[in-house]
Amino acid sequence: MATKPERKTIKLHYVYPLILAALSNTKSSSSRTLLKKCLKKLHLSLLARNSQFSNPSCLLSVLPILLRSTFPEIASLSAEIVGAASLSSFEMNEVIAYDAAIIESLMSALSCRSKSVSVAACNAVLDLSTTSIGRQLLCEFSAMEKLMFEFLPVADCLTRTISLHSTEKGNSNHARIGFMIDGLPVLLLDASITLINSCDMLQLEMIPVKLSETFVSHLKRMWVKVRNQMLWGSDAGGSQGRYYYSNVKLHDLAESIFRLCLDPGQHSTTCSLEMIKRNIFGPTNSYFEHFVLNYWEDSPFLLRGPSNGLNDHGDFVSFFYEYLSSKGSVDSILLSMLRTFVSCPPIASEELDILSFLKEVKDGLGCPMEYGQDVRVLKTVDVTSNPRQGHLKREVHFFGDTPDSSVKDSHFIDSCSVQKCMEACKQGYTIALRGMEFRSEKIATISDGLAVLFGQPSVGANLYLTPPRSQGLARHYDDHCVFVCQLLGVKLWTVFSRAAVLLPRLYDPLDNLPGAVDDSNTSQYKQFLLREGDILYIPRGCPHEACTIADDGEPPGNDCSTGYSLHLTLGVEVEPPFEWEGFAHVALHCWNQNQQTAPLTIDDISLDVLHVMSVKLLHIAIRLLGDRDPTFRKACMVTAFSLPSNTTGKSWFHTPDLNQRTTFSYVINTIEKESKFFEVFKSIEAVVQKNEDPFHQMRWIEHLCQDGVTKEQDSSRSSSKYKDFLLLCNEHGEEAEVAFTQVKSKFCRDIEYNDACENFRTLLEKYRKTRKQYMNGMLSLHCN
Repeated sequence: MATKPERKTIKLHYVYPLILAALSNTKSSSSRTLLKKCLKKLHLSLLARNSQFSNPSCLLSVLPILLRSTFPEIASLSAEIVGAASLSSFEMNEVIAYDAAIIESLMSALSCRSKSVSVAACNAVLDLSTTSIGRQLLCEFSAMEKLMFEFLPVADCLTRTISLHSTEKGNSNHARIGFMIDGLPVLLLDASITLINSCDMLQLEMIPVKLSETFVSHLKRMWVKVRNQMLWGSDAGGSQGRYYYSNVKLHDLAESIFRLCLDPGQHSTTCSLEMIKRNIFGPTNSYFEHFVLNYWEDSPFLLRGPSNGLNDHGDFVSFFYEYLSSKGSVDSILLSMLRTFVSCPPIASEELDILSFLKEVKDGLGCPMEYGQDVRVLKTVDVTSNPRQGHLKREVHFFGDTPDSSVKDSHFIDSCSVQKCMEACKQGYTIALRGMEFRSEKIATISDGLAVLFGQPSVGANLYLTPPRSQGLARHYDDHCVFVCQLLGVKLWTVFSRAAVLLPRLYDPLDNLPGAVDDSNTSQYKQFLLREGDILYIPRGCPHEACTIADDGEPPGNDCSTGYSLHLTLGVEVEPPFEWEGFAHVALHCWNQNQQTAPLTIDDISLDVLHVMSVKLLHIAIRLLGDRDPTFRKACMVTAFSLPSNTTGKSWFHTPDLNQRTTFSYVINTIEKESKFFEVFKSIEAVVQKNEDPFHQMRWIEHLCQDGVTKEQDSSRSSSKYKDFLLLCNEHGEEAEVAFTQVKSKFCRDIEYNDACENFRTLLEKYRKTRKQYMNGMLSLHCN
């Protein structure tokens, strides 16, 4: 019986020479056939992970030629080899990523007329992107821009067919994005988002503005569709039809939009500082000066809306009137917000790297609102009305106090929870929405302007809807100053005198101030009846409460005028670096950076060591003064009254500026007189014994230096480091005390107000930049 002739196979070590031979004459069909056989052999070997190349660099050297082949099958096979090699080992992935010729040829293949070549090239990019070095180098070779450009012509077909598919019931974090379209468009989207979410700030800034704006506009349209499906519980989990599932998750899409919208120009303010100042405080600078000098951080103050000459262009109250009239009823207003808002995860006060924040929050970006963090549903009820005890009240939360609450377990507001919120409002509960400056561009404009006006990094905005004859929050005080803007209806506010001498600090526990909410002080209070357009200022630390009442003066109409109240609070948050204590730390840092110490020794201890030790001790001394001196806790507004001359209107305020200089002199004199070496030493000793960091509350000082390390602080914060520090003070106590006194005296004598202001302004701009980036990113996720 005749046997079938044995089929000849190409041995792996012959592949490279055969490829070279075939490349010399690709016009010949036999050469092309041989070339394809060699490439398939190589591809299968790479997939099997058993390839043994004697000299892989030789093979890689011909890949750029193969990728640019005019024969689609050869080019697509070559792209598949790049992808398989990238997955074969970390080392091979790195070699390919560093090969500029291969990457450039791969980018060229993306725009090939042959769909099979473009698909293979895009898959190769995704394979190469499986390592951080691969993603980094692809971004450096402008692969991100190329992918984004290639995506634009096919973006519309994806937007029309995008749909959300839940893999786990009720778990939107694991939902998959599907498209009723296959192939290249989805791959381009996956690859683009992968690289966008991997690049650094410089690479983001290098994307052409027009390309970025056009690309993100398509992403936003996709985002609105899948976001609404997520929030409304209307995903296409079991729907009929053939879907192609993307590797992109909801949070990946949200992150790409966030990153591409970080540029401050994305949401530029349309209201000038002068307009904001005029609309809130009055028509001239003197009104604002009067407020700052007489009421700021001291006592409540009512600003009547009609008397301020509010106008349609800059008045955010009029904006809400237009919004409310377009929505109609209170139910419609509330529903439109709850059904479109997503969670705004908090950013740490000291976080000045927005990409670091994104890395930390990652999977939580774009999720439904979280109860407690983004929204609260609560009311205050009477517990007892005993003549001896007076009216005792407590807050009741709708979610958490009810046994059937789904939010109690998941913490997320879903479509079912939205309906429960609506029912709760009819039962007397107040709906409190936090972070409105991240959800409305108009409110963001006002918040950003107020922050600049008061010389602070940011201003928070919350919205409260309270039904008739109800009280939301129980009596409390805030750790930030508040402007209450009455948008709808009428509300009665009772503001009590501040019993504590010290102002509460941002982020400190609110029960740290003794006597802050003291029933013995309830006889000293003021009441304010706020109507639409009124603004009430409440200083931090002043206990207050508010309730809705029937306004008999209002004509009957829709339910917006039947006792409901809607008000916006603008909270000026004075962060620790921007109190007067913070300014003192900045001044000390500024002075110390300009000091030069001689390399001399006294009793085996160098003068340089004594100087560094003394500066550290003086920072601690300033912090201790901030714990007991009210002035050190007040907001430092040196930037608010020395605005650049190119700002609109009058830029210098003589009296407030003089007031800031006077306060600075008081702070320096207090440091000179009341900073004691022994007190500081004992304070550090007590903290170190608890294995805590005595500089924990002053870590922000590191932001004053470009490299993040100051002369007075190094990177080591271990408890043993501070124990050595204490031991040194003990062994050389007399010398240390003398050095501390000399450093303190020299600092207080030599420090210049203007020099400290410059460093303070630089620090403030760093904080503002990060806050602005966060605001822009979150606003982009609340697009419609």
